[in-house]
Amino acid sequence: MSVQNLKNPLTKNYLDYKNYVLAEGNVPWFTKHRTHFYSENERENQPKDIFYFSHTIVDRPYQETPYRYPVPKIDSNLFEQTYKIFKEILDFNNISLNVVYRLNINLTPHQTLKKSISHTDLPFAHNVLILYFTTTSGKTYIEINNKQHTISAEEDKIIIFNGEYNHFQGTPKIDENRIVLVANYI
Repeated sequence: MSVQNLKNPLTKNYLDYKNYVLAEGNVPWFTKHRTHFYSENERENQPKDIFYFSHTIVDRPYQETPYRYPVPKIDSNLFEQTYKIFKEILDFNNISLNVVYRLNINLTPHQTLKKSISHTDLPFAHNVLILYFTTTSGKTYIEINNKQHTISAEEDKIIIFNGEYNHFQGTPKIDENRIVLVANYI
């Protein structure tokens, strides 16, 4: 699978959810200091990465927290609404869903570093869906067969790609916030 654009059905559920996410004060955001998933013993000598704010809805398996089971964990009261719009999007595009490994809403502000480090989200087979809630200059870059694909961040745009591909994001210009829903699934 290369990068595919999905159709956004723009359902009432989706539009209400987007408005809720974008409204000030509704979503609790938590600071993350890296975009790359790596184990505790790989922490040393990692390159500097961007920071971003995240709201974890389904926490990926194999996290470096006291919750160390190889099982995704529902971690937000936004799960029902998020799952509903995620499933509506997949169904509208005739994509079957077997397992959700991770669901996150991420907010990246302008910052000194211009891009995140290249990474994969999980250390095993999965797909990645990115849904852009905002239009910003913070593009997505996906590396497929030694070729870099550049995806513009446009409001309501949805892309999917194979999670084995390294990817990274550009940071937005000043006064912009890149707000996306990221899903890892099979």
